[in-house]
Parts: sequence; C-alpha cells; structure tokens
Amino acid sequence: HFGFCLGVQNAIERAYETIAAHPGRRVFMLSELIHNPFVNEDLKSRGLHYLQSDKGVPAVDSETGKLFWDVLTDEDVVIIPAFGARDEDKVKLIESGLPLNAYDATCMLVEKVWKAAKRYGQRGFTVVIHGKAEHEETKATFSNSAKYAPSLIVRDMKEAVLLAGVIQAEDSDERERLFESFRDRCSSDFDVSRHFEKLALVNQTTLLRNETLKIIDYLEEVLKKRYGSAHIEEHMAMSSKGDTLCYATQVNQDALTQAIEEPIDIAIVVGGKNSSNTYQLYRICELAFGDRAFYIQSEANIQSKTEIEHFIFPYNRNDP
Repeated sequence: HFGFCLGVQNAIERAYETIAAHPGRRVFMLSELIHNPFVNEDLKSRGLHYLQSDKGVPAVDSETGKLFWDVLTDEDVVIIPAFGARDEDKVKLIESGLPLNAYDATCMLVEKVWKAAKRYGQRGFTVVIHGKAEHEETKATFSNSAKYAPSLIVRDMKEAVLLAGVIQAEDSDERERLFESFRDRCSSDFDVSRHFEKLALVNQTTLLRNETLKIIDYLEEVLKKRYGSAHIEEHMAMSSKGDTLCYATQVNQDALTQAIEEPIDIAIVVGGKNSSNTYQLYRICELAFGDRAFYIQSEANIQSKTEIEHFIFPYNRNDP
C-alpha cells in the first residue's frame, strides 16, 4: 500500500471541488490540508489561502497586512482539514457567520477518536492522549476531549514513564512536583490527587501502533500495581486492542514491515518533512537499515545513482 489514506484523499478532493465550485469567492483552509508541501502549494496556486500555519500561527494577507482571521466575512468559504479543528477555532468561524459542517473534511477516523474520548469521559475516566502536543490533530483531539473529561497529552514511552512516577507517588507535594512538566498539556481542571484513578488512552492516528500499545500495556501494569489486578477494568478502560488506532495508518506500516523482510539495498521514504505519518514509516526503515534508510521530499532529492539529498534526524522540526 502506498500514498494517501482515505481520509486525506477525501480532504484533497473536497478542497479542489470547493475551489472550482466558488469562482470569485475567497476560499480558505483552516491550516495545511495535509502535511504534503506539493499538494498544499498546488492548492495555493489555484487561489486557496490558509488562515494559519500548522503550528497555529495566524496568516497575514500580503496585500493589506491584516490577519486573515480578522477580515473573514460570511461571503468567504473555510474548509476544515483532515486533522479537524479545535473548539476555539470553530467558535471564531461561527462568530464570522461561517457554517461548520458544509466544508468540514475532518477524517472519520479522527472523529472516531473524539467519540471514544467523549464516551470514556462520560464513564468517569481521565483521558490520556498519546500524541504530539504541537500537532493539529492532537490539539483538536485535546480540545474535544477536555469538554468531557480531565485530559492530558503524553508524547512517547519516556513521558509515559514520567507519568507513572506521578501515579505511584504517595506524597501529594511530590506528585505535584512530578506532574509539573505536564501542566501545559493538561485540562485546566486537572487534579493530580483525583484524576489518576481511572485512565483511558486514545491516540493521534498517525503514530506507530506498536508504540501506542506498549504505552497502554505499561500504564495498565502501573495501575495493577497500585490497585491490584482483580478489578483492573475499573481503572483502565482501554484494552490492548487499541480501538482508536487508524487502520489506514496501520495498513501502511504493516505493508512496509512486510516489504523490508525482503533483501533490500536501500529504503527511501517520500513525504513532507512535517508529516507524522511519513516520519513513522521512516522510523521503521531506520530501525531496520540504519544509514541505508533515507527520508526525502520528492524525486528531485535523488540527485544521481550515488547521491541522495535527505533529512538527518534529529533536526528542528519547527524550521520552515
């Protein structure tokens, strides 16, 4: 399996159709449609504008010097990308007189994560989101989850271990101290003395499935040690099946894992440098082949039979 998943393909088609259907009107995308520079640039060349960057920085109209957010009218069209939107952004669109549902290209599997978070919250669970706090999808998931449940974001297994230290701490002052690094990634009403008794985990859909499952299993063991194994289902809502994982992402990862079992000289992964999905595929290749794995943006990076221009990690993923 190669290329875009169904949710992204749908969002791309919606964007092109919307531009074609509204000649003479300004058409905006809330932020980058997808993390693919060629698709985004092609849409811009056809007249599409972006209200903000993928980091949430408001875009400026080069002609007037004003923020696009400040000059929206009900004559404009704004498309919500596959990643979804935060409640704060939806409110701003409504205040500008713009409809939400008519141009909403949120992936149905992202919405599935939101529904799971709501369901867990209504059952009294704290929602732990495995995701990157700076990613649009995780921001949107957190915004939706925090309406129904105490919520926080954990980036990886290293941070899950830090969270376990908070859960296991007996002294309240120690628990507060250990939790300090999560304060900018938790809901405003989060109470460390009460909100770790019942946990449920959802995830950013483009991360590695196996990493998510390891975090689930790890936190389940932490809760078993604290509350015992007999009633663990009362304290950990999510089974190790990982029911909020995106099947399309997993299909790509499984196909790649199978492909690299064959004799391989080099592995080349092609995609935008800020694409979480692409980066996870590169990680699979890097683990298997080391410096014989290459992450590039286009065929232009293959300069000859012996030279490839490629990204070297770690690098500053916030660079333009």
